[in-house]
Amino acid sequence: MRSDATTPATQDFVRRLADQAFSRSAGAPLITGNDVQLLYDSTDNFPAWQQAIAGAEESVFIEMYILANDRYGREIRQLLIDKALAGIKVCLLYDWLGCWKASLSGFFRPLVSAGAEVRAYNPPSLTGGLSLLGRNHRKLIVVDRSIAFISGLCISSSWEGQPEAGIAPWRDTGLSLRGPLLSEAVAAFADSWASCGSPLESPWLEMPASEHLHGLIAARLIATTPSTAHMMRLDMLIASFARRTLWLTDAYFIGTSTYLSSLKQAARDGVDVRLLVPRSSDIRWIATVSRTMYRPLLESGVRVFEWNGPMIHAKTAVADGRWARIGSTNLNISSWLANREIDVAIEDESVAGELAARFLQDLEQSTEVVLSGHKRTPVLTHPRQRQQASFLFPSTASHAARSSASAAARQAARIGDALGAVVRGTRPIEASEAAAFLTIGLALLIMAVLVGLFPWLVAGPLVFLLLLSGGAIVLKALGLYRHRNEKKQQSAATKNNLKPPAPPAAQ
Repeated sequence: MRSDATTPATQDFVRRLADQAFSRSAGAPLITGNDVQLLYDSTDNFPAWQQAIAGAEESVFIEMYILANDRYGREIRQLLIDKALAGIKVCLLYDWLGCWKASLSGFFRPLVSAGAEVRAYNPPSLTGGLSLLGRNHRKLIVVDRSIAFISGLCISSSWEGQPEAGIAPWRDTGLSLRGPLLSEAVAAFADSWASCGSPLESPWLEMPASEHLHGLIAARLIATTPSTAHMMRLDMLIASFARRTLWLTDAYFIGTSTYLSSLKQAARDGVDVRLLVPRSSDIRWIATVSRTMYRPLLESGVRVFEWNGPMIHAKTAVADGRWARIGSTNLNISSWLANREIDVAIEDESVAGELAARFLQDLEQSTEVVLSGHKRTPVLTHPRQRQQASFLFPSTASHAARSSASAAARQAARIGDALGAVVRGTRPIEASEAAAFLTIGLALLIMAVLVGLFPWLVAGPLVFLLLLSGGAIVLKALGLYRHRNEKKQQSAATKNNLKPPAPPAAQ
């Protein structure tokens, strides 16, 4: 049982203990004096980005998963070209997998010709091995080291929908940030920049004297790198610390069994836990796998909602009306352990209250999933009409899915935990999950038949991966040997230089 009957001294101790736990879990200190403005969808975020870049006077740093070769992508590119030609320092770091089409089509060449510095994160290479699975999933824009934008949105017209076809914009959330936390944002960009080449010059890491205090908001900037798991630990901690409410919005929800257990325990303890996920996803099978996790959550008291619109892409959390998180991290293994991600965790009642109000507004455009019938099957409270689709006339969702092949490749690694529930038997599979698991099972059977008929479908990629990984390891080992020999030679040369001169020979 939870008790609120605590003394001020106890409350202060718990508060300090919680702050220490948050700092250690997130790997980021709590910094006060910031100004944070929430930005919703492309209607708020895109104009704010353009206005800031157009007004840049010294620098524009962009770290972006997708910069698409479409209308909005070309508008941003032209703004960056204009700034580079005007002598503004423009540094663009894009993810190779997220931008593979734009990269191969030469989309970034005009930027380089204009004087901008452009780098690709983790492109395919002989020394890369399986590191290709780890991506830079951040969405970060820093202008003049005085304002930063962090969100779930990429630089792509996909977020604007198709008004002419009656398709609404994607639902997403971002923020603008001013204040001392900007130094953390610049440092995060510089770390990613250095991972792909020479480091950013040190003067660009020094913050302008005017960028000290802009507001009263306390926040942490959590810039995760592969295997740090800072955001995973913080998400788990918040699920444990929430006392009244924990409201989550996630685009690609495939929580681990440990995280699902945290949500269930919080709900059983009386916390109002709600989860908002897409009904129609741009990667359709992700929604199918997510639905296999509904039943245990619902049975524990977690309320699950599906967005009625074409896509909800936001990654947000709000707890107890006091704590909020906004950024690029999804609630799945890829985001938590494999990718570079960036989020802002805010400890402020006004910002958290605004985000909570928006969450409730989003629920008005969503459908709740409930347990129904004697078998307690998860069903929508207001089932939506199915859209008829075919190979010749695909639905909007399938059309969007075709345009996201690179995202599907990134998501492929996330199915393991859901399949593990069947293979390892870590939890009982209910009859209500038959359709979802039938889809997965049939897909695996089809793959088995194809592999049986055409063994090269497995042998070819496996040989390629083994050659790539083995070659990468051998090259790495040779590089280490070379580095060790160079150090030995340098050490020997240093010792020779330090030796006293030989005494003159006796006459």
